[in-house]
Amino acid sequence: MNYLKPFEMKEFTVAHDQCAMRVNTDGCLLGAVAGEEFEPHEVQHVLDIGTGSGVIAMQLAQRFEKAYVDAVEIHGPSAKQATENFSKSPYAGRMVCYHEPIQEYELNLLYDLIVSNPPYFEAGPTKLDVGIAAARHALTLDFKSLVMNASRLLKKNGQFWVILPCDQSDRFLDEAMDEGLSLKTIIHVHPKAKREANRCIYGLCKCEVDEPVRKRITLYAQDQHYTEEAREVLSPFYASL
Repeated sequence: MNYLKPFEMKEFTVAHDQCAMRVNTDGCLLGAVAGEEFEPHEVQHVLDIGTGSGVIAMQLAQRFEKAYVDAVEIHGPSAKQATENFSKSPYAGRMVCYHEPIQEYELNLLYDLIVSNPPYFEAGPTKLDVGIAAARHALTLDFKSLVMNASRLLKKNGQFWVILPCDQSDRFLDEAMDEGLSLKTIIHVHPKAKREANRCIYGLCKCEVDEPVRKRITLYAQDQHYTEEAREVLSPFYASL
């Protein structure tokens, strides 16, 4: 069996060899920008739905130094590895991973910031490992359920952030609007300058919004290295930048 090296961040290390989803650029982008309008001291409670290795949760713990960060993960080996990653991080005292479906998750508090890099392959072949299939496919957490539970757990002035393939966005946004959430921020992520965006990051809230803030990030220059804007977003975290 091939050994998968831990992913080295500047302030923490992410083991991910037991996880259904490895550390990837999608998740790290979300962890870098979610809740960007908040001042660090404004965020007291954060929730990461489907945390996987816990990398996004740890990014948010780094950014919001006073925040308690909870994470929910249905895949047992991922939840175990996230717990171990949290315990070895500088933020161990304010991070907890719960091994349960978000539909059953219930604490006596609401969150300032909720994030998710959700499953989105709603059709197509599944993997032999049921846990991995559940994490990769929307078998246990479709968009409607995700939005309903995020809204249920979100403070009135809180924000809910997700990253999705752009071609999945309309269905997700329809569910969000049905649940009374408004689109506050849209970030289109382009792999290269002359290519269409293939990922969209959305920030939603329970407030009324006249017109969402629109931004774009281009990841790679022609030489396959990160662009300056991508480096600026990811450099607080990536040890290699």
